Amino acid sequence: MRRGIAVHAARVLLLVGLITSPPGASASGPPTREEYFRFVPLSYPRIVRQTSASQALALYGDPADPGYRDEAPRDGIDDERFRVLQALAVRFAPILVKNTYTFPMDHKAFRDLPGGLLLSLDTWDLAKPGSVLMRSDSINFSTLGHPCPEDGAPESTLRTESSGRDARDDCRLIALLKEFHPDHPTIPRLRQDAVAAEQAPFTVMYLDFPGYDPDTWHEAYASPQPGQIARRYLGTEKVYAHPFLAEVRDAERGLLGYELFIQYWFFYPFNAGGNNHEGDWEHVSAVITPLSAVERVLTEEELRRILSGGWPADGADPLVLKRTEYFFHHNAMVFDFARPNAYLPRKRWEELMELRGEDRPGEKKLLARVRSYVWADEEETRINTHPIGYIGADSKGLEQLLSSPGPHARESHATYPLPGVFKGVGPAGSTEAVPKRFDHQEYLGDPKRPLPEGVVRYDMAERIDLVPDWERVYDLAIEDPSVRREWSWLILPLRWGYPSAKSPLAGIISHSDMGNLSITGPAFSEGWNRPAPNAGFIGYAPGELPWFFPLDVQDNFSNNLGFLNGPVAVLISLPPFDFIYRVLGLPVRAVVEKHEPVYTPQAKLPRRRASVEAGVSVGLLDKDFAGLLLNDRQFAEWAPQLLALDPSIEGASSDFIKPVVDTAVSATLKVSFYLGDRFTSENTLLHSRSTLGLDVPLADRQTLFTLRSKLNMWEYAGSIRYNILPGGFQPYVKLGYGLTWYRLEDGAINGERMANPTSYWVRLPGFFRNLWPNTFHLGAGLDIILVRGFFPGLRGLDGGIRAGYVLSRHELGIRDLTAPVSLAGTVSEPVHVLRNTFELLGTLSF
Repeated sequence: MRRGIAVHAARVLLLVGLITSPPGASASGPPTREEYFRFVPLSYPRIVRQTSASQALALYGDPADPGYRDEAPRDGIDDERFRVLQALAVRFAPILVKNTYTFPMDHKAFRDLPGGLLLSLDTWDLAKPGSVLMRSDSINFSTLGHPCPEDGAPESTLRTESSGRDARDDCRLIALLKEFHPDHPTIPRLRQDAVAAEQAPFTVMYLDFPGYDPDTWHEAYASPQPGQIARRYLGTEKVYAHPFLAEVRDAERGLLGYELFIQYWFFYPFNAGGNNHEGDWEHVSAVITPLSAVERVLTEEELRRILSGGWPADGADPLVLKRTEYFFHHNAMVFDFARPNAYLPRKRWEELMELRGEDRPGEKKLLARVRSYVWADEEETRINTHPIGYIGADSKGLEQLLSSPGPHARESHATYPLPGVFKGVGPAGSTEAVPKRFDHQEYLGDPKRPLPEGVVRYDMAERIDLVPDWERVYDLAIEDPSVRREWSWLILPLRWGYPSAKSPLAGIISHSDMGNLSITGPAFSEGWNRPAPNAGFIGYAPGELPWFFPLDVQDNFSNNLGFLNGPVAVLISLPPFDFIYRVLGLPVRAVVEKHEPVYTPQAKLPRRRASVEAGVSVGLLDKDFAGLLLNDRQFAEWAPQLLALDPSIEGASSDFIKPVVDTAVSATLKVSFYLGDRFTSENTLLHSRSTLGLDVPLADRQTLFTLRSKLNMWEYAGSIRYNILPGGFQPYVKLGYGLTWYRLEDGAINGERMANPTSYWVRLPGFFRNLWPNTFHLGAGLDIILVRGFFPGLRGLDGGIRAGYVLSRHELGIRDLTAPVSLAGTVSEPVHVLRNTFELLGTLSF
């Protein structure tokens, strides 16, 4: 409930951001230092420690072991253990499908750009009113690697306005590492609860990569060839593999065993999705196990044997994937290959699936896709050990309304497990769509077949950097300048990019990350050393729904329409255009649209997506409906006859004339589409026949002139309904519009059939008036689901009942009457009439 309230609040804030200029955005160029400081949280992030299992079982080797060697490379990992872990990292490296022109790259490549890679250090005094910038320094990583000439000298004596290209940068880096020591920082703000009143220094440190907004990022990184990265970044493909061990415990039995993880961290120099910020770190996790242990945890003996290299990766009991954990935004979706065991023969697996049942819509279909990921070929003869990930997605968020038509917000770099439409994942709970498809069994089944363009593989040693826990390199970094140069990025709470960027929500809340701030590194992430789900990544357990029914207005957004999404999405969500688009246009959409499944969190699965309702409506017609008798064909016949019988009727009062307007009983059919739990669009068709006429006493008051016709009325009504309660008991209110046609038939005068017994269909004349609604209505009612699973075997098909009241206001369409005689006072010529309708319908929804 709290998360739902937060999402709704975020959407409101986003709407505010769409109509106001972000206060921290400069007219051109990146925000100034004073502007970015309005956004940055005034606290340092906390680094995450190694797991107790990684430490206890010496995941990276035991320095106390006489055979321990950490020389090539020097990274806190025993060289022999490095070779084992590197081989595992290559064996289980991901294959990534690009929905973006960028890919996970080597952040160290930016050290070789002209000017090098600067770590900027801005120190602010929070004790001064408005906070004052005390000093700005920088460290050039391209010049590091040489020892500090005055190792241990106070940093303050070495600060200059510009660091320049000299070895003093290494001195500053040593000072930083000591200031931000994870356990013994020298900064009072980190090591003490109380701080001085006179001065409160706060340092913002950040790497500044090329560009500062989506346009300049595109200029810096995109190739002139559409969908390609700039040539200078080709060959920088890199992932950062971080192994860790996790204990598996039970509340009653204690320690059950262990699991071996490899987290693959992906660096991107920018994020331009639903929100914009410089620098981005994403990751997926692979859980590794012998095939024989897929359904259980590992023993300490098994784990030590794997880490020592004594378990043949491709032997009789090969090492395989037990789980793959995908992380996108603040969500984690787990592909569990152990429950049910995806490595079992298909027949046995299908038997287990039948026993399992289906917990949520589309679950069996989704589990079949999960099983396919562990097999490299359709025949299931070769095991696949590479997680398949889809990077980037097309945003369907409200930020689309800020952009001009054209591709926009496709660079979120989230890592999805499947193609499809993912609901409730982006900023403010928005939707993201992954359009790219990759049939891995078509390509991985033949090891010699090259992967298609747009698919990047990382299962090669040169594309993987092994990343230890920071505890393994901190002391080494203090004493060895080459280690400082290579690994200080892992330890320092630096921001990977200029602190803020122009983004829809920027500045809504001061000193808060509203998606516009550059992020800190992997070791400061809630996901570091933690299985999914965890405090930073909510479990995403979706139901799978068909592709053809949008679930809310934003689902109709196209990534290419920009601000045109507003009118287009609203139009095709309003009746009758929604019916035309969703139902009548379905054959066309089936040909031209991609049939991507829709994934929705189980907690947010819509109770209903569409319904068909049929029943009866009883309409109490206003007496002014008798004005329809003034239609040209019938009036021209009955009016002269009435005057001939009683010439005095012309100009007389109409008080004694009695309109005959009977109750209209209508067969009613509705087709409704649900836009979330609260809003529903309704398409209603009703038809009724009722008696309409006049009783006119003549001059002798003994004779009665009678006029009778049958009112044949058809009406299409479109409504927008608001459900006051979202569950199976839904009181509602609604309003809408409609097109109503009338015709009078079987006309008779004093019991004798008229020469023209049938009128024309009556509506207002004129092209525009014939298209524009002539009926408007408002109503209320109650919609109740009575029977779930209405038909056995058809999941989600529910039956119910609905009762409602509708007040309709009609424009009759009788205008510019031309008749051979005048009967001005006989029948009034109303402009508008009212109808009170009570409806009772049976509902069938899914």
